[in-house]
Amino acid sequence: MYTMSNIKNLSLKIVSAEKNTITADQSTAFQKYPYVKIVFINNGEGLLTFKDTSEKVGPNQIVLLNPNIDYYWELNPSQYLEVTEIGVHGLEFSHIGEAEHDFTFYKYDRTDTDSALFTELLIKELTTKKPGSEEIAKRYIEIILIQLLRNEEFSIRNSLNKKNHKEIQTVKNFMKVNYHKNITLDDLVELVHINKFYLIRIFKQEVGMSPIDYLIHVRIDEAQKMLRNTNIAIADIAHLVGFQSPSHFSKTFRELSNMTPSQYRRQGNMPPTPPQTY
Repeated sequence: MYTMSNIKNLSLKIVSAEKNTITADQSTAFQKYPYVKIVFINNGEGLLTFKDTSEKVGPNQIVLLNPNIDYYWELNPSQYLEVTEIGVHGLEFSHIGEAEHDFTFYKYDRTDTDSALFTELLIKELTTKKPGSEEIAKRYIEIILIQLLRNEEFSIRNSLNKKNHKEIQTVKNFMKVNYHKNITLDDLVELVHINKFYLIRIFKQEVGMSPIDYLIHVRIDEAQKMLRNTNIAIADIAHLVGFQSPSHFSKTFRELSNMTPSQYRRQGNMPPTPPQTY
């Protein structure tokens, strides 16, 4: 659990920060995000609707939404909402004394103006994109989180400590199914909607290698299965598992298997050597 004194030790990443106006004619489809959403209600009113409940929201309130919570804004034709939304990766909220119990959302009235001020400064920093802007913006979000912890009955914990991080599992599953395609890091970023360098960092923390290195291991593992169980030509196997050239395939195969594809095939029914972090 993180408190006012140690919140600076969180591995936070601000993935979005923007002002939006929500109206009744916008889509009411459920949406969810793989990170915390801190929503400042600046003006207007409406309903924040979840799968099993709805909550009325209005001016000068803050709503905290945990990762992967389905919700949408429900407004009648005469209503609107002006909101500031900040997405933060690396944390989630829980109730005091219930460290393993997730809550869907938390709402409270904003009685001070400091949070609004720091939110404005945060958005300004990320918009200007000057050297050090991301670090300054992170300090602002830390101040906002400390202010939230001052008065409320909840705690903050590091979501990166959870095993089988959902975004990482999504990326791994995608690569296991699509290893034969020309997958790039940008494709993976688009899949889970998080910063490229942040994805690499959290993937390495949990899996022990970068996403692209993991993809190479998956491809070599699939190649080993084909070499053991089929008579497909080695050059064709190279293309079937996603390599652009047989020579690159053979070089990579030897680096990971300590033998060439031909030597591996001659070994017969030797056991596979999948990545240790599967």
